[in-house]
Amino acid sequence: MILLMWWDRYYDTFLPFLLEACNDENPDVRQAAVYGLGVCAEFGASAFKPLVGEALSRLNVVIRHPNALQSENVMAYDNAVSALGKICQFHRDSIDAAQVIPAWLNCLPIKGDLIEAKVVHDQLCSMVERSDGDLLGPNHQYLPKIVAVFAEVLCGKDLATEQTASRMVNLLRQLQQTLPPATLASTWSSLQPQQQLALQSILS
Repeated sequence: MILLMWWDRYYDTFLPFLLEACNDENPDVRQAAVYGLGVCAEFGASAFKPLVGEALSRLNVVIRHPNALQSENVMAYDNAVSALGKICQFHRDSIDAAQVIPAWLNCLPIKGDLIEAKVVHDQLCSMVERSDGDLLGPNHQYLPKIVAVFAEVLCGKDLATEQTASRMVNLLRQLQQTLPPATLASTWSSLQPQQQLALQSILS
């Protein structure tokens, strides 16, 4: 209740500043601003919807910056990817899912901000579990990317909590049991050899 009262009172005042600060020259300011946008996307409900398009535009600039993955910019990039994921999760009806969701998936996994990485990779699990088809795409076309992300996260260090890693393994086992054999074989063949070996070891 207190959060909602605070939100209603200050939302119209601070959100324009957040949007503007997303493209600030200072990477620390950009990081704080895109993180704030993620909070707004998660908790803003209907108040955030009219600004989804503007938020996507601002986040896109951060994510597509030519030096986005350099050390001084990667924290802002990772937080922008996290905010984009929250828009996909909480404002699916306000976006062109066929464009925005694959753009988000192509940014994964994130590896710079390890705190945010754990949040984002757990969010991916939640979206796969609740998927109505958008996340996997037509004919499961995004599935190879999702499985590759799972493989990288499971083989990486500190990219997920133990709980998230367990969710990923369980989801992979469910996919093994439910996907048509041809789809599963195609997905597996799209992975790097080391990813295939790693997943075979994890799932055996």
